Amino acid sequence: MATNRVHIHASPEEVFAALSDPDCYPRWVVGAAGIRDSDEEFPAVGSRFHHKVGSWPVGVQDYTEVLELDPPNRIVLKAKARPLGTATIELELRESAGGTEVRMEEVPGDRMTSLVVGNPVADTLLRVRNAEALARLKRLVEGVPEGDPVHERELAGQRVLVTGGSSGIGLSVAEGLVREGARVAILARNEIGLAAAKRNLAEAGGEAITVRADVTDREALTAAVDRAAAELGGLDVLVTSAASLSFGRFTETDPDDFDATIETVLGGTVDTVRAALPHLEPSRGAIVCVGSIAARMPLPGMAAYTTSKHGLVGFLDTVRIELEESGSSVTLSLVNPGAVDTPLWSNLESSTGLLPPEPPFPSVYSPESVAEAVIGVIRHPRDELTAGGLARAQVLFYSYFGGVAKRAMQALARLEHTAGEGALRGGKGAGEREGGFGGRPSIAVKALGAWDGMLRVVGRG
Repeated sequence: MATNRVHIHASPEEVFAALSDPDCYPRWVVGAAGIRDSDEEFPAVGSRFHHKVGSWPVGVQDYTEVLELDPPNRIVLKAKARPLGTATIELELRESAGGTEVRMEEVPGDRMTSLVVGNPVADTLLRVRNAEALARLKRLVEGVPEGDPVHERELAGQRVLVTGGSSGIGLSVAEGLVREGARVAILARNEIGLAAAKRNLAEAGGEAITVRADVTDREALTAAVDRAAAELGGLDVLVTSAASLSFGRFTETDPDDFDATIETVLGGTVDTVRAALPHLEPSRGAIVCVGSIAARMPLPGMAAYTTSKHGLVGFLDTVRIELEESGSSVTLSLVNPGAVDTPLWSNLESSTGLLPPEPPFPSVYSPESVAEAVIGVIRHPRDELTAGGLARAQVLFYSYFGGVAKRAMQALARLEHTAGEGALRGGKGAGEREGGFGGRPSIAVKALGAWDGMLRVVGRG
């Protein structure tokens, strides 16, 4: 006996409607190849539909018959596929958590079949097969679009929402996208910054929709994402770039500042992804999150930020697997830059009045360079990309020479300087891309962009 369960976000009546339609069975029953004909009275007790299982040269033809019926709560079927055997399948439906819990139980339908499948190995195989069948039924009833993820995306006409779009990397991404002909909405919590960013985007040759929300306010954030999607006429791409953080040793950092950093950097990203997913499913969309090399190595003085970026890796890796398992075509990507010349460095919150040292020129990238990497990942989704050769070298150095790297970071942690006014609890973005540290372009990102461009040209040819 094999028993499986699944939760479907639909009413029992909606689920039962799919079970009552013979033409739906090949779309969710594993191995079903098509319906030859069906009784008009199906799913009345005793009615049948004749089906094909498998394909040539091993395909077989037989029937499925309704044995018991209690709409919309229960249906019992006898599936016969000679010479493979006969099975009795019971499907029970009950309301649960705003949807329907479906319980599927399959047992052998005759003595001969019992001799073949009545063992632990066969039972496990049946459970695996039926788990896939219920996953397909879930996608069918919930209306999840069928199709593979988009592996190459043209930017012209794409509907994109960028969080943290009033300054820094987010603004640079928005500018790059409007130049490519994308339709862009930017989200931030500072109205003045949004207005300035909108002017900058107009100068870049594109109009942008602006939506104001704090990513730590889940209700307001969800409403803002819904509003942006409505004004754009849907959503194809989400870029999350909102960030603010506290600086200082863990023991000296105010607990509220520590928590606020995690709420913004990790919690805000999680809630943005949650709000955007329903809009991205119909378009087989893409999510690109701006991470940091702090996702792969520690940054002393930024424990909360490092915690958040490490958590973002685990979140995206887990949700990516869940989406793939559910048949979703939405892709999730993470772009990890090193130090970037943005206003964020001057807007850190500090409990001691000190900030980290200004990043030296060779190690800091321009926001346009990181934006180029993000746009490249939108075009060609990949799970994770470290933006910049030096950033990759830093991560590799820590991975393979951890002892030396830790001593170097201990020395750097002592090079603090006087802080300005932080932006942890108030938006500071004002349409500025750079932070005044002289960020440079990334040769590695340029090379990757040139390679992707060549592939696009070859593909068109």
